[in-house]
Amino acid sequence: MNFAWPCTRQSLNDLFRGKEMTMRPDSVWASAPKPFTSVSLLALAAFCALPAQAQSIKTQDKADPRRANSAKILQEQNPQDKDGGKDDEKQVDDSYQPKGIELGSFLLLPQIEVSEGYNSNIYARATDRKSDFTTRITPEFQLRSRFANHMLNISARAEQSLFATYTDDNHLDASTNIVGRYDFSREWEANGSFDAYQAYEDRGSPDAVNGKSPTPTYGFGGRTGTKFQVGRYTFSSEINGARRMFGNVDTSAGTTINNSDRDRNEFGAMGRGSYELFPGYAAVAQVEVNRRQYDSSRDRAGYNRSSSGWRAETGIGVDITQLVRGDFLIGYLKQDYEDSRFKDPSGLAVKSVLNWTPNRMTVVALSLERSVQETTTVNASGMVHSGASVLIRHEMQRNIILTGTASAFQDEFKGANQTNWTYDARARAVYALQPELYVGGELGFRRRTSDKTDVGFSQGVALLRIGARM
Repeated sequence: MNFAWPCTRQSLNDLFRGKEMTMRPDSVWASAPKPFTSVSLLALAAFCALPAQAQSIKTQDKADPRRANSAKILQEQNPQDKDGGKDDEKQVDDSYQPKGIELGSFLLLPQIEVSEGYNSNIYARATDRKSDFTTRITPEFQLRSRFANHMLNISARAEQSLFATYTDDNHLDASTNIVGRYDFSREWEANGSFDAYQAYEDRGSPDAVNGKSPTPTYGFGGRTGTKFQVGRYTFSSEINGARRMFGNVDTSAGTTINNSDRDRNEFGAMGRGSYELFPGYAAVAQVEVNRRQYDSSRDRAGYNRSSSGWRAETGIGVDITQLVRGDFLIGYLKQDYEDSRFKDPSGLAVKSVLNWTPNRMTVVALSLERSVQETTTVNASGMVHSGASVLIRHEMQRNIILTGTASAFQDEFKGANQTNWTYDARARAVYALQPELYVGGELGFRRRTSDKTDVGFSQGVALLRIGARM
C-alpha cells in the first residue's frame, strides 16, 4: 500500500471554512484471516476504528450551494476517485434515487446487481491469450446516519465472480467500511475510518505470480485524524496503519507458490496546513511519512524489503466560482530500504487534481501523481509510479449518466532495469428505469508495453449489468 494522500479539489470553503477535505490512501487496506504478528496493530486498529475519511465536517453529505439546479454529478467532491463504475448508479438525479429503509436516525440502502461480462485476455498474457465470459453477483448495503451533527456511515459489499470456462479463476471479493466524524465545533472535527476486505490480485498486476488461480489478498486497517480552522489558516493531520497479507497459490505443475514473504504492516502519518492568500486562492503545504515493515527479514530472492519514506510538497489550492477547483502540489520524495543492495527511489513528488465544470451537466476531472509503491519484482526496491488520468461525466438526462475515462502511467522498477507503460480507456453508461431499478454497460481497453519480455499485453472488456435497490 502506498501512503500518499491525493490532494483533493478543495474550495476555499473546503480549505478555510471547515468544509470538505479528503485525505485518502492511494490503495485499499488489506488483511488476512490469520493472527496478527504484532500486538501493536491491534491497539492501532482499535484506536483508528473511530471512522475517518477526511471528507469534511460540514458539507460531506451536502451539495455545494453554488451548484444548485445543476446535475448531481457536479456536486461530487472527488469524481476521479470513482472511475471504477461501482457507484455510477448513485450519480443519477435524486428523483431517481431509492428512498431506503428508515431505521431511527439511520437510513438503510440495500442493493443487488448482476452483470455479464466478456474479457478478451483473462490472464493478461502477451501470448496464448484466453478469453471468457464472467457472471458477477454483487449484493451490498449502506447504512447512513442522519444526525444534525456528526456522522457515522457503514457499508458492506460482496462480489462473486463466476467464469464460464476457466473456473479456476472463480473468486469472491468482499469488503466492509466504517467511516465517521465527530464535530467539536464549526471549526474543529475529529474523523476516522476502519476498512477490511478480501480480494484477489488482478492478473495484470506486475507482482502476479501466474498461479493456477489468482493470488488472494486479505486486509484491514484504520485511520484517524483531525482538522482545525482558525482565521485564514486550516490545519489537519492524520495517522494510519494497515495489515496486508497474501495467500499461497497452486501452479498447473502441481507445486505451491508461497507468498508469505509479501506479508507486511504499513504505517503512515500526514500533516497539512493552508493559508488563504485572497479569495479563490490558497497556499498549501503538506508532509507525509511512512513505514513499511515486512514479516520476513528476507524475501524469496534474499532481499530485505522493509523501508521508511517521506514526501514534502507545497503548492496552491484554487476555487474559482463554479468553474474550477483543485490542488496543484509539487515537492520531493524519498524511500529508504534497509537492504543496502537496493537503490533508494527519490526525486520529484507531484499530486495535482482539477475539477472543471464547463456547464451544468458536465464535469471533467484531471489528476496527475508521482509516488513510490511496493513491488516484489526481483532486484527492484520499489516501483516509481507516475500517472495522469482524465474523467468526463455527463448527465444526458436526469436518469442517464455517461462516463468516459482515460489514463496513462509509467511504472519504473528501481534497480531492475524495467519500465512498464500502461494505457487504459473506458466508456460507461447507466440508465435508471425507476428509483429501484437500473441498467448499465461498459466497454474498455487496456494495453501495457514493457522493455521486459512477455510483460506487455492488451485486453478488451465489455459488460452489461442490471441492478435492483430499495
